Amino acid sequence: MEQRPKMVLIYGSVTGKTEYIAENMVEYFRPELNLELVDVSSIEATDLAAYDFAICGIPTWDVGELEYGWQDIFDKLDDVNLAALTVAMFGLGDQHNYGETYQDAIGIMYEKLLAQGATGKIGFTSTEGHEFVESLAVIDGMFCGLALDEDNQDELTDERMMNWARQLKAELAESKPELFEEANEAKQGA
Repeated sequence: MEQRPKMVLIYGSVTGKTEYIAENMVEYFRPELNLELVDVSSIEATDLAAYDFAICGIPTWDVGELEYGWQDIFDKLDDVNLAALTVAMFGLGDQHNYGETYQDAIGIMYEKLLAQGATGKIGFTSTEGHEFVESLAVIDGMFCGLALDEDNQDELTDERMMNWARQLKAELAESKPELFEEANEAKQGA
């Protein structure tokens, strides 16, 4: 029997905000993509190599730092080959109080995942509508994923998630159509 693609949304959360967003976000990807929801503190760095596609939800913690569970993964990734993994990022940050490190965590983790062989360049979003000074998440003038600010712009979160899910599904349909085969097979069998 052929093995099906393994898809996951991995999140780390200190205050519960990223967990809440992750729980809601998986719904925006259904029925086309059925993402397993995983707390980053429940996995090891080597577990990432088993996935074909991962959405990584990372809040920027303290001043430009990774959330604790993601920091543990980051610290243990040096010997992990992620060549089979495609990643998309989303992050939470506070642009008003931490404008000089806004969304840094997704930029830090994105670069590390790519350095270990993962494929990226999907799910990039505009910096328009965000007021910040600097961000390690900005690559080629865009965020390297979805930037959310639950502290100052929570009223925009649902629309941003919906638009991002639509964008990401379209990009994945082009670059990794095999991810959609499971959903298509389930529809045909119904």
